Amino acid sequence: MQDQMVNLSLIPNEEFYQEFERGFNVVNGDLTSATYRALVNFTESVNYPRHRWFYYREGFSPELVNALIKEFDVPEDGLICDPFCGAGTTLSVAHERNLRSIGFEVNPFSAFVGQVKTRDYSEKELMLLEQVITELVTNEFDYEVALPENDYLTKIFGQEMLFELLRIKEFIIQIDDAKVRDLIFLSWLNSLEPVAKYRKAGNGLKIKKKANKNSALSPRDQILHQMNSTLEMIKVDLASTSSFRTEPIIYEESAMDMHQFLQGEQLDAVIFSPPYANCFDYTKIYYMELWMGDFIKTRSDQKDVRMKSVRSHVHATWPTRYENYYLSELHDVLLPAVRSQKLWTNRIPDMLKGYFEDMNVVLNNIYKALRPGGSCAIVVSNSSYGGIIIPTDVILAASAKNIGFTVKEIEVERLIITSSQQYKVTEGLRRFLRESTVKIQKPYET
Repeated sequence: MQDQMVNLSLIPNEEFYQEFERGFNVVNGDLTSATYRALVNFTESVNYPRHRWFYYREGFSPELVNALIKEFDVPEDGLICDPFCGAGTTLSVAHERNLRSIGFEVNPFSAFVGQVKTRDYSEKELMLLEQVITELVTNEFDYEVALPENDYLTKIFGQEMLFELLRIKEFIIQIDDAKVRDLIFLSWLNSLEPVAKYRKAGNGLKIKKKANKNSALSPRDQILHQMNSTLEMIKVDLASTSSFRTEPIIYEESAMDMHQFLQGEQLDAVIFSPPYANCFDYTKIYYMELWMGDFIKTRSDQKDVRMKSVRSHVHATWPTRYENYYLSELHDVLLPAVRSQKLWTNRIPDMLKGYFEDMNVVLNNIYKALRPGGSCAIVVSNSSYGGIIIPTDVILAASAKNIGFTVKEIEVERLIITSSQQYKVTEGLRRFLRESTVKIQKPYET
């Protein structure tokens, strides 16, 4: 559903946004055209070993992480943290550079992908992987499997394809070696969307308009074709990147609770991209992988993941929390302006309020865990509701400054295009619709 009529008289004007960001060093703020190609996108990751094992749309480029590590001058024995590690781009880069790293991720599927990508694998495990792949492609599986009590999964895959997926999953579950099992399982998870009748689109799944590329093949051959494609990549990548000096630690926990796992000022750098305040619910976007992979088994499990996440969407009602956060530009101007507009759901203003309350907690946690002089980079996107641009990059910079950080710069990476309606009503302010990297530093003397 699209936003409806807009009360133009309450929309903050260009002067407001200029004044709000005036105290910060905004780099590349004069960009004039939108683009989908930038280091803040995952598209470039398909060219990098290990990163390409699963196409994680919300990730960013390893090239960006490498540049930030170099810019932050992280020492060889340094410790890097990603409090929203997703599929592990920051941790993978740290792994490749033999740097210690810690990650936090509430989505169990994403955490699994990150773990598999950043492990070391022995020669023995690589040989076993070859043996298991041979067994996978040469044997027919006649396991007795039952359809899950989730009719939507049958709709997504169709009954025949779903049965075949479950038979192959049963074979994978019985692999004794945990690391080999997880590599095969990742390839199976990677096959789900290509063989499904639905695809990821925006905030969820949509039925495909075209038949799958290999739909002439049997369900089993379609699945194995996709799995083999991933496994070939994995074998090629592991031939040159099988082992590094240290493996990351990944906690399946919220960034808002990261203080419970970190002791004192131990981090040298923090590099992350949080969920954007764009109403996307990742338990819906990764519905296939979460439910088929048994990462969540019940609606209650799905709710638990949502409750632990930052309040970035409207598909859940969170209890009141962290209400001691206040920023005049947000609370006195932007939120009242959004509330005055006709929106597709009246939950959006509360979502935005909760989002920045949660992010303020995360920034406080980072401040406490960084060493003096330690740096932090936040890759984030602004958004727009009812014609009101929410300048997330400047709001987070202002929040960080209030906590005690030095805001080094807001580097604009690219301009973005939101919905066609929002694009039209924000004409004249589009340079504030952007994806940026906010760079902050904890002072040496606090």
